[in-house]
Amino acid sequence: MTPRRPALDEGVRPGEIVLEHASRAFSVKADRGRTLKEMLIGRRRAGGPAPVQALRDVSLHIQPGETVGMVGRNGAGKSSTLRVLAGIVPLNSGRVACGGQVVAQLELGAGFGRDFSGRENIFLNGALHGLQKEQIESRLDAIIGFSELGDFIDAPVATYSSGMFLRLGFSIAAHLDADVLLIDEVLAVGDEAFQRRCEARIAEQIAAGATLVLVSHDAALIERTCERLVVLDGGRKVFDGPVDEGMPFYHRLMGTAVTVPSPQ
Repeated sequence: MTPRRPALDEGVRPGEIVLEHASRAFSVKADRGRTLKEMLIGRRRAGGPAPVQALRDVSLHIQPGETVGMVGRNGAGKSSTLRVLAGIVPLNSGRVACGGQVVAQLELGAGFGRDFSGRENIFLNGALHGLQKEQIESRLDAIIGFSELGDFIDAPVATYSSGMFLRLGFSIAAHLDADVLLIDEVLAVGDEAFQRRCEARIAEQIAAGATLVLVSHDAALIERTCERLVVLDGGRKVFDGPVDEGMPFYHRLMGTAVTVPSPQ
């Protein structure tokens, strides 16, 4: 779970997301080794792989309380977009702003001290999100109960399975006062019963006014949870509109559209 990022523009409202002409490239480093001469004089070999363009002039404006699904093939730029919104990855060009408290679940175990127990990590993550000790203590029983980790809550998280990481990370996120929720595919790890509980808790946060951006390959989850769909392809936004129009577009893009035979 990623700690709170400050809003980059005080002009945005709590829950509002602005992404304007956002571009981001990543260098692909292939260390082929250097000769002794190159190391002594500090010279590097020319060439190497070209940077990968993860985002190409992407613009989004998400209003407070909107529920937005984000889909696309692997490498389309979905996770990079969420990391930009979470303040983890800076842009090469463009502007990003998120208003209010941003809570992100982007990677299992992110933000956890692996040598600390689950209980200690609840306090650590709460503090990273600006909560005082007393505020964390008032939510502690609810977080532990939601996680269903039992006695494992006092075991080092280094011993946790991926499902246990999900339970703890989501349980903490579910009990923070989020204006913006950023979730990237992590719900796919949990068992079906826990996934349903997570969906119910997300629905409660949305009902309370939180903005949601959800990245998932689960089309049914997107359709159940979101009203708006953004489709990315090759780092570009290729669709932005209602889910019931966006999903057929996405399936056609992926070549997975179902053709209904015409009656004879």
